[in-house]
Formats: sequence, structure tokens, C-alpha cells
Amino acid sequence: MKELRNERGLRQEDLAGKINVSQQTISRIENGENSLPADLLIQLSRFFHVSADYILKLTDVRMTQEYRIEVEKSLERNKDFCNAFERLNMTNQELVVRLMEQLDEGQN
Repeated sequence: MKELRNERGLRQEDLAGKINVSQQTISRIENGENSLPADLLIQLSRFFHVSADYILKLTDVRMTQEYRIEVEKSLERNKDFCNAFERLNMTNQELVVRLMEQLDEGQN
């Protein structure tokens, strides 16, 4: 857990806030003072997009099959979008970019 947290550049406080536990809980688990409850294991697995087995050091395989499929689908969608975007002329590309910026602002 500590390795995954450090890879993301997160402090214990940051991770604790993202998964709704105390910093002390994170510290105690990382130091081996507390065991890792099943519900927290599931949250961490989802947060870091790794298998529970990876967090428990039962495997070296990080990605879950579900996450790997999700990433592949996302890459395919992005590739299709980029190809369609590249076929547009410069004027239409600029329109698409402005529209995307407006849509993004509307979501926030």
C-alpha cells in the first residue's frame, strides 16, 4: 500500500481523505500495526486499479482484468476520436476544441 501511495505522490493524509479513513489508520496498516480490513482492501484495490492480491503481495500482477479491459476500451475510443478529429479541417478542429472547453466548463 505504501509503495502504491508513494508512486502516486500521495501523503498518508491525502490517501486517507480519498478513501475516507484517518491518517492514523493508513499509518498503522503501513507499519503492520493493524490488519487490513476487507472493506478497505476493496477500496484500495479500486482506488489504485490493482487487484486485492497485489495489495496483499500474493501476486506481482498489478492490473485487474476488468481494469485492463476498461483501459483498452478507453484507448480505442481515444484513437477513434483522434482519427476523426484529424480528418477535420483546421476551422472545424478549432470549433471542436472550443465546444469541448465549453462542455467541460458546464460540467464544473
